[in-house]
Amino acid sequence: MCGIIGISAKADVSNDILNCLKSLSYRGYDSAGMAMVGDGQISERKIKGKVSNLEDYIKNNPISGNCGIGHTRWATHGEPNTINAHPHTISKISIVHNGIIENYHELKTTLKDNGVNFISDTDTEIISHLINIELMNNKQPLDAFVHAISKLEGAYAIAAIFSDYNNLMIASKVGSPLVFMKSKNKTIISSDAYSIAEFGNNVTYLEDGDILTSQNNKIHIFDRALNKIKRPSKRISKRTKDGLNGHEHFMMKEIKEQPDVLSYALSNYLDFTEFEIKESKFDFDFSNVERIIISACGTAYFAGMVAKYWLENIANIKVDLEIASEFRYKKMFFDEKSISLFISQSGETADTLAALKYAKQNKQRVVSIVNTEESSISNESDLVLPIFAGQEIGVASTKAFTCQLATIASLVLYLAGLKGAITKEQIETYIQELMHIPSQILQSLEFEPTIKKISKDIYKSSSALFIGRGSTLPLAFEGALKLKEISYIHAEGIASGELKHGAIALVDKNLPVIVLAPDDLFYVKNLSNMNEVYARSGKITMIGKVDNEHLKGLAINGIDIDITGKFNIPIIMAVPLQLLAYHVAKLRNKDIDQPRNLAKSVTVE
Repeated sequence: MCGIIGISAKADVSNDILNCLKSLSYRGYDSAGMAMVGDGQISERKIKGKVSNLEDYIKNNPISGNCGIGHTRWATHGEPNTINAHPHTISKISIVHNGIIENYHELKTTLKDNGVNFISDTDTEIISHLINIELMNNKQPLDAFVHAISKLEGAYAIAAIFSDYNNLMIASKVGSPLVFMKSKNKTIISSDAYSIAEFGNNVTYLEDGDILTSQNNKIHIFDRALNKIKRPSKRISKRTKDGLNGHEHFMMKEIKEQPDVLSYALSNYLDFTEFEIKESKFDFDFSNVERIIISACGTAYFAGMVAKYWLENIANIKVDLEIASEFRYKKMFFDEKSISLFISQSGETADTLAALKYAKQNKQRVVSIVNTEESSISNESDLVLPIFAGQEIGVASTKAFTCQLATIASLVLYLAGLKGAITKEQIETYIQELMHIPSQILQSLEFEPTIKKISKDIYKSSSALFIGRGSTLPLAFEGALKLKEISYIHAEGIASGELKHGAIALVDKNLPVIVLAPDDLFYVKNLSNMNEVYARSGKITMIGKVDNEHLKGLAINGIDIDITGKFNIPIIMAVPLQLLAYHVAKLRNKDIDQPRNLAKSVTVE
């Protein structure tokens, strides 16, 4: 979602800010901008569209200074346009902001009643006006900033610069992530630790309510009462900026990376030589756990659905699955024999983080499954299980989803063994099956030419159905989500057995129906449901065990993913669904890596 960058140094930092904005752009955004302080003035450049648009704009309208802020915006208040883009500069103050100010209407009404005129439709402009009013009342920048943000309700991260103070940055956060790094000649703040990894190896995470000041490379952190405090730094891994490596889109690159990243993820938790679980990776007391409460959003929620199926059917552990945005607003039956498991690609998903904090307030122990170890969710967890997917830039998750499943599979095996739900021999068999996942994914990628042809039958459709049972029901939901995310075709995932309870009314010769029918205990029932669709002239694409005498003579599209194994099936079947969504979106000429209205890291509730 929105990305914040701020840099102060002894030399011009405009290029550094622009480069950091490029690194932040994977989070999803609709406009970009930056502001610099120089010679007692604030210069601002912002524009609707991509960071590349901003870069071109700045080439023709240069901007420089030794202290500046930048922003990539994902619209929450006001349309995605240049006026609403950040920074928001009022007189001698300029700010960038991530989050949602919940008392926006009350504050705006009060300011208007006091004669303040607004330029934009954003909640962010309110913050600029509040700080500016305090400055006009002769308050020093820090006091003005603190007094202004004390009036805000909601989650936010804010960074501000001041025209009368050439090298001063002030920042604060509540709920939204914000980190800083101090190098030899620079102070850098960002909403994303990885975006500033090129400047050093150590970052410090601000905590809720912290206020940071940076001037002349001297950093101070205060609490709301302006008492000086300290926060520990953490080492992060440097990364090189991922290129497309010959692929047209990051999504395709990331789909093709799955054999490698899954091999790495699985080998982190499982010993493929001795066919054993690496128990040291699960350094947490699970001995009295009888119930697991799983919470997540979007694709991670569908990974949680698979986790529920596995945990209950393999480890004999009861699971409650909750959408993170609903978690805090219903009666949750926590007890001493339950733990909470949170799944998030970014580790910064606002709803998931809020649910996690609610669970901790209720004395729950917390396990998290994340791709970003240096994240807010990781920092709040008792046990962190990294998925090792590597940087995922495409907004529609691909390799992160399958790596989440691989990590969950490893956890389920560990718990099943710990609880005595399966034997040592069964564990060895499961690990042997999991060892084949990278090669099985390579085989599934070979169906891309077939999937390209099938996409031509789908791309002009206005709607599609995905049906599945058991562990493939979450895949039906995920397949539908992928298609609508990047192709903008309405799609719905439903349980195969629910077809006759309503959705079959939609079936006609124009409706694509994707049937997930692997060789499992539901296979025959799935064939029956598919025949119900066929009898009503639905356009069927079957993904699963296609080579079957019952299917001979049926005019259907088939992708023959003939695999077995409780863990393997949902992981492998995710790949053709990803490829199908990709090629349909490509035929529709959509922005595959950054689909409209979506963000990679959803950091507002």
